[in-house]
Amino acid sequence: MPRRDVEEWFIQIGRGMASPAQELAQGRPRAVGTRSWEPRVDVYEEESRILVRVEIAGVRAEDISLHFVPERHALVVRGVRPEPGPDGDKRAAHQLEIMYGEFAREVPLPVVSIDARSIRAQVRNGMLMVSIPKLDRVIVTRTTVTQEF
Repeated sequence: MPRRDVEEWFIQIGRGMASPAQELAQGRPRAVGTRSWEPRVDVYEEESRILVRVEIAGVRAEDISLHFVPERHALVVRGVRPEPGPDGDKRAAHQLEIMYGEFAREVPLPVVSIDARSIRAQVRNGMLMVSIPKLDRVIVTRTTVTQEF
């Protein structure tokens, strides 16, 4: 297992151990209380655009908002994955790994000029795909300046 995955696993375990006795006393431990979770993100740079892919299985497109923050040159993704409603029968939970509730993720973008007005996004197969077009480079032509002394 890569080191990053091991470190992330320990962080998740630490967060999850906050109050297990209290959660068990309520009858069903919750993976997430009122805190938010962060979806996993991939960022790619292509010749004409930046592509941001966000793992959001179980989140409806209408429950997602995107904001570009120019001061930090970052994309902010917010939303909510609703927890499944209670089933009529009581059952014991043996393993709970899926995080529910609100999420927020700020994604730093590569330092290139982008066209923030043309950002497009779509949700497909549990993935949010955000396409951020790059601005065309400005071509500066040389001009001759004549100075008289």
